Amino acid sequence: MAGTNERLNDLKKYLAYFFETDGFTTDNGVQTISQVALEAARQARGNVYGPAVMVHGIMPRSGTVYIGELLRRHPDLYAYPHQLWEVPALQLTGQLRRLQDHFLRGYKPNLGKLGDDDFVAVFGASIMAYLHQPVPSEKRLLIKMPSVQYLNNFYSMFPFENLLILVRDGRDLVHSTLRTWKRLNFVQVCLRWNRSARIVLKTRKMLQDNGCEGYLFVRYEDALRDAQGFVTDACKSFGLDAGRYPFDSIDSIKVIGSSKLEHNVTWQFIKRPKNFAPVGYWENWSALRKTIFKAIAGRSLVELGYSEDLNW
Repeated sequence: MAGTNERLNDLKKYLAYFFETDGFTTDNGVQTISQVALEAARQARGNVYGPAVMVHGIMPRSGTVYIGELLRRHPDLYAYPHQLWEVPALQLTGQLRRLQDHFLRGYKPNLGKLGDDDFVAVFGASIMAYLHQPVPSEKRLLIKMPSVQYLNNFYSMFPFENLLILVRDGRDLVHSTLRTWKRLNFVQVCLRWNRSARIVLKTRKMLQDNGCEGYLFVRYEDALRDAQGFVTDACKSFGLDAGRYPFDSIDSIKVIGSSKLEHNVTWQFIKRPKNFAPVGYWENWSALRKTIFKAIAGRSLVELGYSEDLNW
């Protein structure tokens, strides 16, 4: 019975995940952080450590584990403190805003005395202070999360950190997701990828328009094809010394959670087959599936550079 309840809870969690829309709107109003909150966040986070490298993948099955394994080999990075393999902090942005509103309305004369995102910034700094606790002062933190929920608010929560946005071809990602979580349906996953792609595109444009530094946009397929080039670009973007990276260790990276190498994904590291490249599996889709994906997410696929048009 316990096993059945656990499976039902997992199913409910994933169904809620793929139907969720909160945090994916791309027309949020401008949020503000007061100077008081920004300084409090700086003090809470501390000035000992350089900017953390925070990987946000477009959604699960986007390659965050592989990208993390590539980056964590850099001797100046400290990965996943306290064995927190994923850090779902940014997803709490909406709840933190509601909490702040509830706090202010507890004594209405306080209304208007905090910036819209003051609680968000202070929470982010507190999380960083906790994560930094075991990190040597000469190293920088590396964490990951396969979600872009509230991505356009990243610098409200983490104004002192670096951002790596990771995307994957929606067709392969949908294919991999359905092999991993077999109770989901095709339309659900297409919708989730498209919502995620829209906020990635919005955020990338916002960062480019504002001339932001300390962030990198990466396609999983490009990192697979040229891992050394990806690492070199990441080092340049995040102020890491590429000369200290052990490039000769890249080929020894194992595979974890492959939906192709395992019938039932176990999330255990396994030896990487020669020429392993989990791309293009969608090409065997039926004409109906291709048509549905194009209708739901075709425009996003083109805008992310995965296809010149919908003639595939």
